[in-house]
Amino acid sequence: MYRTEIEIKKNITGDALNKLRQLAEKAFSNRAGSVKNSSSNPYKLIFQGEEKDYGCLDLGVVNLGDAEGFLRQVNSWKWIDEEDPNENCDVLEAFAMPVR
Repeated sequence: MYRTEIEIKKNITGDALNKLRQLAEKAFSNRAGSVKNSSSNPYKLIFQGEEKDYGCLDLGVVNLGDAEGFLRQVNSWKWIDEEDPNENCDVLEAFAMPVR
């Protein structure tokens, strides 16, 4: 199973929080499929799926990472591969790396 967990900063409230959640849900409903947020915590988003959902999850991460201003509103963001823990990573750290 693959999972991405996003923790939104606690100082984001109200309409701004709702907009971030909607933006994330839209990112994970893309041309590769659709994966729903399974978290009931308003500050935590969890999108997970099986092998068949990998493309949707991967594209969702890229789409959301490219969304203007989203990364500044995130406290932590993890990619978790339960079958191969060596593939786990800190998504915020990955987006912070300069492209050569």
